[in-house]
Parts: sequence; C-alpha cells; structure tokens
Amino acid sequence: MLEVELKFQIPASDQEKLYQLFLNKNARLISLYAKYYDTPERHLAEKNISLRQRLEDDHWIQTLKVPSDHSLQRFELESDLGKLNAPPDLALKIYQSDSKAKQLLQNALGKQAKNLIVQYETVVQRLVHVIHFNRSKIEVSLDRGEIRRNDQSVSIYEIEFELKQGSIQDLIKFIHPWVQRYHLWLDVRSKAQRGDLLAQNLKNPAAQFASPLKLNQQDSTDHVLKQIINNTLQHLLPNASTIASGQYDSEHVHQTRVAIRRLRSALRVFEDWSKDVNPDWQEQLTHLFRQLGSTRDRDALSEGLLPQLEQAGAPFIQLPNTPEQSGIPIDESLRSSDFVELILHLLRFVDQPSKEQKKSGLKKDIAKKLQKMHQQICKDANQFLQLDIPSRHRTRKRVKRLRYCVEFVASLYPVQDVKHYLKDLKPAQESLGQYNDLMVAETLFQNMVKRKQKAWFAVGWIASEKKYVLQQAQQHLDDYSKTDTFW
Repeated sequence: MLEVELKFQIPASDQEKLYQLFLNKNARLISLYAKYYDTPERHLAEKNISLRQRLEDDHWIQTLKVPSDHSLQRFELESDLGKLNAPPDLALKIYQSDSKAKQLLQNALGKQAKNLIVQYETVVQRLVHVIHFNRSKIEVSLDRGEIRRNDQSVSIYEIEFELKQGSIQDLIKFIHPWVQRYHLWLDVRSKAQRGDLLAQNLKNPAAQFASPLKLNQQDSTDHVLKQIINNTLQHLLPNASTIASGQYDSEHVHQTRVAIRRLRSALRVFEDWSKDVNPDWQEQLTHLFRQLGSTRDRDALSEGLLPQLEQAGAPFIQLPNTPEQSGIPIDESLRSSDFVELILHLLRFVDQPSKEQKKSGLKKDIAKKLQKMHQQICKDANQFLQLDIPSRHRTRKRVKRLRYCVEFVASLYPVQDVKHYLKDLKPAQESLGQYNDLMVAETLFQNMVKRKQKAWFAVGWIASEKKYVLQQAQQHLDDYSKTDTFW
C-alpha cells in the first residue's frame, strides 16, 4: 500500500504548547520501540529503503518502506508478527508472496540478505489523535523520544500528519493552520535516514542532486508540468530540510539554489500549460533565491576564486564579510512559515487532477518554446561583447533556463541528440558562470581597497581575468550558435 504523510519539526518554544494540546484532546499514548536493519555496507540505505521491526505496545510489526515517484507517498508493507515473549528474528520469508517487495529487496540486497543486522533503534512515546476533516480521515501523531546507536543518540520531537482515508488536497488544507500556529517546518528526513547518519557518525547527508524525469508524450501539458514540478521538489526538499536542521555544507546550499532555479524555470517557461499555476509563486521563489544568494556566492568564491588568487601570488586572499541580504540566516529562511506555506501550495498543485485533458501537440509546443529560447541566445551571441553588464547577466540566465528545460523534456527525444546539444551548450554556461563569479568578486574587493591596500592585487588580477573569460564566453556562444537543434 501507499503511505501518505507529511512530517514537521517543532521549534523548542512551541513544543510544550503542542504537547498540552494533545493532552487536552485526550490523545492515545503508544509506546514504540523499533529496530532498523541493514547490511554493514548499507545496501538498503543506498536505495532509501528502510526495514524495521517495531513493538507497538504489545504487538510486533515488521515494516518495509520504499520511496515512490511522488513527493508525499511511500510504498509501505506492514506485517503483524503478533504478541511475542521475546524480540523476533527478521522475517524475510513474508515477502516471498509479494512480488513488488520481493523484487525491491532482491535488487537492493542481492545475496547480502543474510548479512542484515540491527543498525540502530528508536524509542518513542507517541500521542495519536485522529481527526475527520471534510471527507478525509487524518491521523496526527506527536513523537517524543530518541534514535540510539550504541552509546550515541539523537533526539526526536516531531509531528506527523498521515492521510488514513480521503484526499491529499484535504490533508494539505488541514495542515496549513498548524504551520501558522505552531511555526512547524517541513522535514522530509525520515527516522531511518537520521538513524543511518548516526550509524555512520555523520552530521548531515550527502546533498541531493536532480534526478532524471521520464515523460510520456501522450500526456496532457497540464499533467506534464505537474510531473516537472514534482521532480524539482524531490530535488529541493531533501536539501532544504538539511539546511533547516542547521547541519549542512556549501553543496546543500548550491543544490538548493539549483533546485529553485529549475523550479522557477519550469514555472516561467511552461506556466501556460496549467490554469492552476499561481503567478505569486514566481515572486516568492525569487525572494527565497535572493536570501540564499550571498551565502552561495561567498562559498563559490572561497572554493573557486581564492585558490586561483593564491596561486597567482596574491598578498591578500581573505574574502570580506558579506552579510546576508535579508539579514536572515538561510536555515531560518527555510524554517519560515512563508517557505513552508509555499511548499505546501506546490505539493497541492502537483496532486491536483489534470483539468486539461488534451493530449496532442505536446512536442509541438515544446519545440516552439525551446526554439524561442535558442534563438534568443543565438541573437545574444552575435553581439555578446557589445552587450552591457545587465544584458550579459540576462544571457547567462537564458542559457541556464534553456539547459534546465531541455533536461526536463529530454526523455521525449533521442538520447544522443539531446546529449550532443547539451554538450555544445555546457561550455557557454560554464564560462558565463565564471564571468559572473568574477563580477561578484570584483565588487567585494573594490569595496575593500580603501581599508586594505593589499586588495588592489586581487582587483587587478580579476580585471585581467575578466577580459580573458569574456573572450572565452564569446567563443563558446559562437560555437553553440552553430549547433543543430534536436526538437
């Protein structure tokens, strides 16, 4: 069966208030103890599969969970092992009768099933309250406890909303006031994922990259856009959750920005494919992107530009301090109610039934949109060196937008044709990105020279490098403008 739920973390200042709410509602208290299994080489975790045995009061339940293509859904197979006097051994034989579960485990484990052992445990006190909302039945659970691995542990204090019956639309509508009242922030990290990090003695997971999208040319444009938005959310949400937790690195910030760019590109280019698109989303995403901007710019320069300056013999290679434009730390931005509300609206959009059932002309419309973007870049290529700085910046954004849109629809076209096109586009994107980094760095160091004269070396080096990269960008754009289109 499919499990549909959303989980949120609760700020410390709101935890007691929420706890009292559950007590006042006479919520049912359940004691939960769970053992999570994997091989020493983490075969299941590598596939985002969790396999656990959980004691729920006096019953042992074995559960297999596997992610699905939908941001809100997971494949879940529960097996009641009954009341037992002692903790049970892992029962893999129960999956022989379920073809999907059997195949999933075979693909993940191969011949390693015999090496499955307990990797970590959870001990949780759960308060459960079931609510009927519109025509849906929603189970709200407040979990308090910890994840344990030997003598290490991490705390759990979170709230889950699980759809037991009804529609995802109702589930999301129901959650909105809870987010506002208790400042909940969305966390797509499961207990299993957090436990896996504990087992590896890691603070944060690897950054989530964009995944390929498989489209069907017989689908309506409305349905295809919702698939694209869902794909961008699967890229965005794991990275955003990691940043919101406060334990993250520069790659999480970078991938969050890339995911937001992909999302903005999809909404900008394909917005006419669905009447359900809210024009306010674009502005909200732009604001969020800017909040993440200065942090990522600084990370990119620290990891890319500073080593080059050092190699060139720069006497001063420390970047000046750059306060975040919004004055709000990026982890706070991704815990904010505004961000959570935006994500809930997008998740609701993805789940809405397609109103437009017209299924013809998808590739024709794609070709029209890609051709327009292609021609805009070719026009810029003819005069790139003569363009002013804002126009060059616009060209860079056009190149990125085109690349993302090509990747969205790539599955509808011959693989080699798409690869060839992107191969010709990539050098232009990289050189334009380098030019932008140099522009950002130049502004930072120029603001420093009055206080630190040694910064003049960096300013001079950047000015020289800019000329070289600008010529390189022109050449790459010229080369790209000669490439064959595939649509």
